[in-house]
Amino acid sequence: MKIKSALFLAAITMLSCHQKKNGYEIDCDDQKKQAQNDFNYKNYTWTNFSGLGYDYLGEKEFIELLNQNHIKTQQIPISCVRFPNDQYENCREIEMNRLILKRFGKKFIDSLRFTAKQLFIKNHPDEIFSYEECDDISRYPNSTADNQFEKLQTDYLKKFPTPQGYKSKKEKFYSYTSASFIITKNGKIKDLSVKSEFQNKKNNIFEKQFNKQLKDFVLHTQWIPGRINGLNVDSYYHATIHYD
Repeated sequence: MKIKSALFLAAITMLSCHQKKNGYEIDCDDQKKQAQNDFNYKNYTWTNFSGLGYDYLGEKEFIELLNQNHIKTQQIPISCVRFPNDQYENCREIEMNRLILKRFGKKFIDSLRFTAKQLFIKNHPDEIFSYEECDDISRYPNSTADNQFEKLQTDYLKKFPTPQGYKSKKEKFYSYTSASFIITKNGKIKDLSVKSEFQNKKNNIFEKQFNKQLKDFVLHTQWIPGRINGLNVDSYYHATIHYD
């Protein structure tokens, strides 16, 4: 009797475990098996899941590098809206990506992306990159990426203090003088433009003076070129001085 009871309980347990799998889970398992079968026949496909911080810079070069390793590519957009069964979506693609990383190494894709960006930069010597596309380094001398704008303002106001007669309202980040320019890969300045905006219109009398001061400050600063993966590039930069 004890043996029969044990077998009965085991059967019930196995049945209940099997019943826990819904249609999404079963389909996901099938997709994983398809990926494993493709992988065994060296039918590799790397999937880029775009939409969540996806980096497109050097994408063409990245695809070419994958092709050189006999790996095809595809792209699947990912929505910011999450659903309960999202964990069972794209199982085949996720499994294939996992198998490729296991086969070629965890750093394989990152290494190809790094090389792809460098190839893009070399293939586009006249490209001008945004501040955000570049490495997280300071462009202002003797500062860090985190404090560069604060130090720039402090150094500027030491050299050009607010003149007598300037009307202050103690409202920050409204009155300002701003410079937009390109820092070339050689540290030179191109396409410099400067403008001022004052909350108290009586301060408009200082517009030309403030514009000239910031222009001189920019032109006489030894700017640090932007970099992408360690290579110098032409990049946009904005230097803004805020007044009370």
